[in-house]
Amino acid sequence: MWLKGVSPMVRRRLQVPATMTLYQLDGVFQVTIGWESIYLYQFVLYAVRYGSWETAARSPDVPLGDLRLRKGSRLLYEYDLNIPWAHDVRLEDRFGARPGTTFPRCTGGDGDCPPEDCGGPETFMMQTDYVLTTRSMRTSLWRSISLKSLSDEIVLTP
Repeated sequence: MWLKGVSPMVRRRLQVPATMTLYQLDGVFQVTIGWESIYLYQFVLYAVRYGSWETAARSPDVPLGDLRLRKGSRLLYEYDLNIPWAHDVRLEDRFGARPGTTFPRCTGGDGDCPPEDCGGPETFMMQTDYVLTTRSMRTSLWRSISLKSLSDEIVLTP
Protein backbone atom coordinates (compact mmCIF):
# COMPACT_ATOMS: atom_id res chain seq x y z
CA MET A 1 0.00 0.00 0.00
CA TRP A 2 1.14 3.54 -0.55
CA LEU A 3 -0.08 6.88 0.68
CA LYS A 4 -1.29 9.16 -2.10
CA GLY A 5 -0.56 12.87 -2.29
CA VAL A 6 2.69 13.00 -0.32
CA SER A 7 6.28 13.15 -1.40
CA PRO A 8 8.62 11.45 -0.89
CA MET A 9 6.59 8.29 -1.29
CA VAL A 10 5.32 6.51 1.82
CA ARG A 11 4.70 2.83 1.21
CA ARG A 12 4.44 -0.40 3.16
CA ARG A 13 4.53 -4.01 1.96
CA LEU A 14 2.44 -6.37 4.08
CA GLN A 15 1.58 -10.03 4.17
CA VAL A 16 -1.79 -10.89 5.66
CA PRO A 17 -3.88 -14.07 5.75
CA ALA A 18 -6.89 -14.46 3.47
CA THR A 19 -9.01 -14.98 6.60
CA MET A 20 -8.30 -11.42 7.79
CA THR A 21 -11.32 -9.11 7.50
CA LEU A 22 -11.28 -5.59 6.14
CA TYR A 23 -12.00 -4.41 9.69
CA GLN A 24 -8.85 -6.15 10.90
CA LEU A 25 -6.88 -4.88 7.91
CA ASP A 26 -7.77 -1.30 8.92
CA GLY A 27 -6.18 -2.04 12.31
CA VAL A 28 -3.07 -3.46 10.65
CA PHE A 29 -2.76 -0.38 8.45
CA GLN A 30 -3.11 1.91 11.46
CA VAL A 31 -0.31 0.14 13.34
CA THR A 32 1.89 -0.01 10.24
CA ILE A 33 1.45 3.71 9.58
CA GLY A 34 1.76 4.70 13.22
CA TRP A 35 -1.68 6.24 13.59
CA GLU A 36 -4.25 5.64 16.35
CA SER A 37 -7.44 4.80 14.44
CA ILE A 38 -9.46 7.69 15.83
CA TYR A 39 -11.19 8.62 12.54
CA LEU A 40 -13.65 6.95 10.19
CA TYR A 41 -12.36 4.79 7.37
CA GLN A 42 -13.55 3.00 4.28
CA PHE A 43 -12.30 0.60 1.63
CA VAL A 44 -13.59 1.04 -1.92
CA LEU A 45 -13.56 -1.99 -4.19
CA TYR A 46 -15.50 -2.23 -7.46
CA ALA A 47 -17.52 0.89 -6.47
CA VAL A 48 -18.63 -0.80 -3.23
CA ARG A 49 -17.73 0.87 0.06
CA TYR A 50 -16.89 -1.13 3.19
CA GLY A 51 -16.08 0.63 6.42
CA SER A 52 -17.19 2.54 9.49
CA TRP A 53 -20.91 2.11 10.12
CA GLU A 54 -21.28 5.91 10.41
CA THR A 55 -20.53 6.22 6.69
CA ALA A 56 -23.45 3.97 5.68
CA ALA A 57 -20.92 1.66 4.04
CA ARG A 58 -21.18 -2.10 4.01
CA SER A 59 -19.82 -3.99 6.99
CA PRO A 60 -16.04 -4.39 6.94
CA ASP A 61 -16.37 -7.83 8.59
CA VAL A 62 -15.67 -9.48 5.23
CA PRO A 63 -12.67 -11.83 4.96
CA LEU A 64 -10.21 -10.82 2.25
CA GLY A 65 -10.56 -14.28 0.70
CA ASP A 66 -14.29 -13.66 0.12
CA LEU A 67 -13.55 -10.57 -1.99
CA ARG A 68 -12.10 -12.76 -4.76
CA LEU A 69 -9.13 -10.50 -5.33
CA ARG A 70 -6.73 -11.53 -8.07
CA LYS A 71 -3.07 -10.76 -8.48
CA GLY A 72 -2.83 -7.07 -9.40
CA SER A 73 -6.25 -6.16 -7.94
CA ARG A 74 -6.44 -2.70 -6.41
CA LEU A 75 -8.59 -1.14 -3.80
CA LEU A 76 -8.72 2.26 -2.18
CA TYR A 77 -8.33 2.70 1.58
CA GLU A 78 -9.42 6.10 2.89
CA TYR A 79 -8.91 7.28 6.43
CA ASP A 80 -10.18 10.44 8.14
CA LEU A 81 -12.89 10.99 5.58
CA ASN A 82 -13.06 14.76 6.14
CA ILE A 83 -9.61 15.19 4.60
CA PRO A 84 -9.14 12.17 3.48
CA TRP A 85 -5.89 10.26 3.57
CA ALA A 86 -6.06 8.02 0.49
CA HIS A 87 -4.01 4.83 0.19
CA ASP A 88 -3.70 2.76 -2.95
CA VAL A 89 -3.68 -0.92 -1.99
CA ARG A 90 -2.55 -3.52 -4.52
CA LEU A 91 -2.51 -7.29 -4.22
CA GLU A 92 0.93 -8.36 -5.41
CA ASP A 93 0.47 -12.10 -5.06
CA ARG A 94 -1.36 -14.92 -3.30
CA PHE A 95 0.44 -17.88 -1.80
CA GLY A 96 -0.07 -20.57 0.78
CA ALA A 97 1.22 -19.86 4.24
CA ARG A 98 4.26 -21.78 5.38
CA PRO A 99 3.90 -23.60 8.70
CA GLY A 100 5.14 -21.51 11.60
CA THR A 101 4.71 -18.18 9.78
CA THR A 102 2.90 -15.52 11.76
CA PHE A 103 0.72 -12.84 10.22
CA PRO A 104 0.36 -9.98 9.66
CA ARG A 105 3.92 -9.16 8.62
CA CYS A 106 5.46 -5.96 7.31
CA THR A 107 8.12 -7.06 4.83
CA GLY A 108 9.21 -3.69 3.50
CA GLY A 109 8.50 -0.06 3.00
CA ASP A 110 9.84 3.42 2.51
CA GLY A 111 9.20 6.87 3.88
CA ASP A 112 8.12 8.29 7.20
CA CYS A 113 4.38 8.53 7.70
CA PRO A 114 2.98 12.00 8.34
CA PRO A 115 1.46 12.72 11.75
CA GLU A 116 -2.17 11.66 11.97
CA ASP A 117 -3.50 15.12 12.92
CA CYS A 118 -1.42 17.29 10.58
CA GLY A 119 -4.39 18.28 8.39
CA GLY A 120 -4.14 15.83 5.50
CA PRO A 121 -1.84 15.42 2.53
CA GLU A 122 -2.12 18.98 1.14
CA THR A 123 -1.51 20.63 4.51
CA PHE A 124 1.31 18.21 5.28
CA MET A 125 3.01 18.98 1.96
CA MET A 126 2.59 22.75 2.47
CA GLN A 127 4.10 22.47 5.97
CA THR A 128 6.93 20.32 4.63
CA ASP A 129 7.59 22.78 1.79
CA TYR A 130 7.56 25.67 4.29
CA VAL A 131 10.05 23.92 6.57
CA LEU A 132 12.32 23.01 3.65
CA THR A 133 12.08 26.52 2.14
CA THR A 134 12.70 28.19 5.51
CA ARG A 135 15.65 25.89 6.20
CA SER A 136 17.05 26.60 2.72
CA MET A 137 16.59 30.36 3.18
CA ARG A 138 18.32 30.26 6.59
CA THR A 139 21.21 28.28 5.13
CA SER A 140 21.56 30.72 2.20
CA LEU A 141 21.41 33.73 4.54
CA TRP A 142 23.99 32.19 6.88
CA ARG A 143 26.29 31.42 3.95
CA SER A 144 26.03 34.97 2.60
CA ILE A 145 26.75 36.45 6.05
CA SER A 146 29.68 34.09 6.57
CA LEU A 147 31.13 34.78 3.13
CA LYS A 148 30.71 38.53 3.54
CA SER A 149 32.38 38.58 6.94
CA LEU A 150 35.27 36.52 5.55
CA SER A 151 35.77 38.97 2.70
CA ASP A 152 35.63 42.09 4.90
CA GLU A 153 38.93 43.74 5.51
CA ILE A 154 40.03 44.27 9.04
CA VAL A 155 41.95 47.48 9.53
CA LEU A 156 43.70 48.07 12.82
CA THR A 157 44.85 51.54 13.74
CA PRO A 158 47.31 52.25 16.54
